[in-house]
Amino acid sequence: MSKTPKEIFEEQFTADNLTTIFRERVSLSGTVGRDGVHPTAFEKNLGQEVALIRKNVSAEKYRFTTYKQRLVLKGAGKVPREISIAGVRDRVCLRALNNSLSAIFTEAKPALAHQYIAEIKAYIQPLSDEYSFVQMDVQNFFPSLVHAELLRRLRSKTRYRKLLSLVSGAIRTSTGASGNNERGVPQGLSISNVLSSIYMIPIDDEARDKYVYYRYVDDILIICKSENARGNLDFMMKRLAKVGLTCHEPTPGSKTKIEPLSKGVEYLGYHLTPNKVSIRQSSYRNIIEKLVSVATAAKYKPSDRRQVRRLNLKITGCFVNGKRYGSMFYFSMTDDKEQLMRLDRFVDRLWKKSGFEKYGKPKTFVKTFHEIKFNLAATKYIPRFDDYSIEQMMQFVADFEARELDEVRNWTEDKIRKTFKRHVKREVSDLLKDMTPTS
Repeated sequence: MSKTPKEIFEEQFTADNLTTIFRERVSLSGTVGRDGVHPTAFEKNLGQEVALIRKNVSAEKYRFTTYKQRLVLKGAGKVPREISIAGVRDRVCLRALNNSLSAIFTEAKPALAHQYIAEIKAYIQPLSDEYSFVQMDVQNFFPSLVHAELLRRLRSKTRYRKLLSLVSGAIRTSTGASGNNERGVPQGLSISNVLSSIYMIPIDDEARDKYVYYRYVDDILIICKSENARGNLDFMMKRLAKVGLTCHEPTPGSKTKIEPLSKGVEYLGYHLTPNKVSIRQSSYRNIIEKLVSVATAAKYKPSDRRQVRRLNLKITGCFVNGKRYGSMFYFSMTDDKEQLMRLDRFVDRLWKKSGFEKYGKPKTFVKTFHEIKFNLAATKYIPRFDDYSIEQMMQFVADFEARELDEVRNWTEDKIRKTFKRHVKREVSDLLKDMTPTS
């Protein structure tokens, strides 16, 4: 018998679970919200903080602290994306809320971008220009979500007041000096994606009944007969407008467009045509820029060994907590081996220029691609940090902190493990950015 929304919510907000969320999801982060509280300071009063969360949530009096604003540049002439950063206590609360929403609205769990690319690749391969891509880009997606519409979606499955009160408080809390009490879901919170998916459920269901349809956050792609493409685009734009969402008009240079399959489109970091799936040029340049940034840091950091490890990690990615991280995992759907060979030639030049030859040869994108495609379960080429011995952890820490190995050997095992996890988390966070699809 399945659990009720109330049971799911209450399980997430037990003292034990909130403590686990802090230790596993928040404690190793150095991120500080607008309240200035660091996770290490929060941990000193963890029991009291958890009790405070539970008390206020139960009384429907939990108040989120104004989110810290971070602006992410999107390119020349474009308005920066506003990212909201919650304080430590709020991050614990929001993670428990996210887990609750994901368990209640199982249909809102977004598919992996990788899965979409695999499906699209298989579908278009036998097709001709009788078919077209209809690509749509929603303007200001997160800031446009209407609160009343979102809460109506939530009430379609649960009227549990504690949950609804918490969601309402989270989305109405302002970021920096800005705030809108009627529209917008703050971007960057753990609940942001699941709430946007819940908002779009009826539209997604309707579109999938009509078309071959894919949506990743605000990027929509339809594959249909070319003769129906314009009509399908117009229908979807009107349907989105009914819930407060506006698409860019299909003018020259717009992300909203109709293209024949042979010309292809750029979607989720790839360039897609029936004949070839490649890493799109902007994503390819981004990989190169990340490689250069690591090599450049070698000039100013005290440890070359750290930069060697970081450069190799940029190439291979890694396994942590049973998950895969890195650009090559994300772009393993490519058919364009020549792109990977060019990257390897670039890395070889960068390696020599940085004076890393004394550490051996760099790892390669081509070899990493082969391991991912044909030897993933058994590969030792890609680091598996979960399986590291204490000796490997010590060497890793020594390399990253420019210390002698014997110095690290004198540390307690607990200190070694914590320091290792902290460095790995930071590196994985950077690799995760390499896997984030860009529109």
